[in-house]
Amino acid sequence: MKKEIKLDGENLRCFFRRKRGLNALRISVNSRGEVSVSYPWWIGERKAENFLLEKKDWIKKQLEKVQSEQDRLLNWGGRAEYLRNKENARMLVYRRLIHYNQFYGFEYRRIAIRDQRTRWGSCSTKRHLNFNYRIIFLPDELVDYLIVHELCHLGEMNHSKRFWELVGKTIADYKRHSRKLRKI
Repeated sequence: MKKEIKLDGENLRCFFRRKRGLNALRISVNSRGEVSVSYPWWIGERKAENFLLEKKDWIKKQLEKVQSEQDRLLNWGGRAEYLRNKENARMLVYRRLIHYNQFYGFEYRRIAIRDQRTRWGSCSTKRHLNFNYRIIFLPDELVDYLIVHELCHLGEMNHSKRFWELVGKTIADYKRHSRKLRKI
C-alpha cells in the first residue's frame, strides 16, 4: 500500500508491505528514492509507521545519497555528449566483450549503448546486454569489471554465489571494483 507520511514537514511517499515469513520490520530506500517498509503479518500498520518515523534520520541520509548520485549522473553530459560518445563506447564494449567471452563462451543477442541515468549496465532475460555510454570515462579495470559482470548474467541471472564465482574467474578483485564503482 502506498501512503504519504510527513517527515520533518515534508511529504514522503512510502510503500508499506505486509509479508508472511518476515520476523522483523525493514526499511529500504531504492535508487529512485522510494522508501519501503516491510513488516511481518502480525504487526499492525500503525506500528510500521511509527518504526519509519523512528528511523527518519537514517532515511534522510539515504535519500541525500540517492539525490547526490542522481544529481551527479543527471548533470553529466546531455544528449549531445551521448551522441558524440556513443560509437566510441560501442567499440570499447564490443572489444572487451570479445576478449572476455573467449573465456566464458556465452551467447548474447544484442548490445545496446544507452544514456542511462542510474545504471552502468544491465542484462535482460532476452540475452540483451545494455551499457551506459559513460563507460568510456571509467578506468580500464572498472570497464572490464562491468563487461564481465553483465556477461556473467548470461550464465546466472542473479547475484548468487555461483554468479560471483563466475565473475571471479576472470576478475579476481571484483569486490574492490564493485565498491569503487558504487562510489562513482
